[in-house]
Amino acid sequence: MKNLSLSVIIGLIFSAIGTASLFLTRDPLMAAIWLSFGNGLILSNLRFSKPDAAGHMVAAPIPKVRFYVGIGLIVMAVVLLGVQVYMDMQLA
Repeated sequence: MKNLSLSVIIGLIFSAIGTASLFLTRDPLMAAIWLSFGNGLILSNLRFSKPDAAGHMVAAPIPKVRFYVGIGLIVMAVVLLGVQVYMDMQLA
């Protein structure tokens, strides 16, 4: 539990909301927004522990690829939110 920061916990909550909204509302765009943002937070902030040369557990650095994919998912969530707002404005 030490490697779960506040942003990772928020990401887990957002991902759970996205999954529940997909099952309850059957609106894939809104679920994709929640899931993309939540998974982006998890990917860009989750740290794993590994033993060092002395045998002590230390937090491994976040790989650059995983960090950039997480940021990309957060940006995708913002873009999808813009698409959702645009589609809602067209209905009104």
